[in-house]
Amino acid sequence: MDHVETATRPVGEATKEDHRVRVARERRERMRAHLLQSVMAVCGGRKLTGATVIEDVVRHAGVSRGTFYKYFDTLDEAVTQLAFELAEQMTDDIHNVYDVLTDPVMRTATGFQTFLSRAWIDPDWGSFITHLGLLSGEDGLIASKVKGDIRMGVETGDYSVVAVDFAADLLMGAKHEAIRRIISGERDTAYITGVAAMVLRSFGVSPSKAEKTSENAFKRLRIEAPGMMAWWRPIG
Repeated sequence: MDHVETATRPVGEATKEDHRVRVARERRERMRAHLLQSVMAVCGGRKLTGATVIEDVVRHAGVSRGTFYKYFDTLDEAVTQLAFELAEQMTDDIHNVYDVLTDPVMRTATGFQTFLSRAWIDPDWGSFITHLGLLSGEDGLIASKVKGDIRMGVETGDYSVVAVDFAADLLMGAKHEAIRRIISGERDTAYITGVAAMVLRSFGVSPSKAEKTSENAFKRLRIEAPGMMAWWRPIG
């Protein structure tokens, strides 16, 4: 039987190649994240049409149009992808500090204040999600959790509402308007706890319990969020 020689690459060369592949992949991931950050900064509060927006995005990112189109075919694709990733990130982040809670009042206050806190920390994020209406989906995971907490609160006797859907609409509307106020310059963190307490009171929670729960939820966020949310920065 003839001996067939197989080409082998020295281990050192294979390692170098693996390193180059990894470095190239990490560079692409960093650039993609950088472009999406610029999309968020530029597109919040603007109509997402026309070449002018693309020009502003690439100018903000400090890259060429060609670089942008290496990663995204259109601006709409970049915006859609960014919206999806932001929703996933917030779902994961809220899970860390929220899903472990069993008290519906504390759950409502924590979830509500997490969104307001992020808008306080990152106004570009707040502008982007409010402009695109990412808080208004009736069938999304966020709305589902909100309604689940309200149902739980009704069952435990903590909440007294005419209808779960009505209460959920009130909370989502309050969240949207509060974020809009925050990104417009309302930088007093007492606003975050105050609005959350008002939402709880609208659900039938006593004023004293609403204020105490809101304060405790915010205090807990400030203690636990820094180790659980990459976007968290000192607040207040």
